[in-house]
Amino acid sequence: MIRSLSPADALAFVDLRKQSFSTDPLSWDYEPGTPVDLETWAPRLVETDNEVVFGYFSEDASGEQQLTGVIGLLRFAKLKRSHRAMVWGVYVSPAARGQGAASLLLDAVIARAKIMDGLDHLILSLSNHATAAHRLYTSAGFVEWGRELRAARQGDIWMDEIHMRLDLQQ
Repeated sequence: MIRSLSPADALAFVDLRKQSFSTDPLSWDYEPGTPVDLETWAPRLVETDNEVVFGYFSEDASGEQQLTGVIGLLRFAKLKRSHRAMVWGVYVSPAARGQGAASLLLDAVIARAKIMDGLDHLILSLSNHATAAHRLYTSAGFVEWGRELRAARQGDIWMDEIHMRLDLQQ
């Protein structure tokens, strides 16, 4: 099940975000020492006309719904940039991978973006190490428009930053 998150989901969101940093240390969002707390994230889970975070919920062994995937959409606030929005924070827990969760989350973001008045395109960036994510974005119609070589480093591992764009007018 996919739905937009609210501040009531903040604890589950924070837990999943922390998990993402431990399971995927080469994640583009990971920054050692960055606090992941309720005070920072609960306000970001208030859905607005320009920002939404969707969650993917899986049923656990006891039949309870657990947040196992997330994706964010944020429209740029400045007038000259408000024709575009950024996809951010995409993560699916290892237990929920291979079930189509990332594709469903991306579909939800694209559908929302298409009904946002005046929105022309979506942008995102990812590490060259995120090969499954790159395949997903490409299959959804995102096109790579640039790549910064050695844009980040985690220990001895260099990461290229891949920039992608999806034209919503197609």
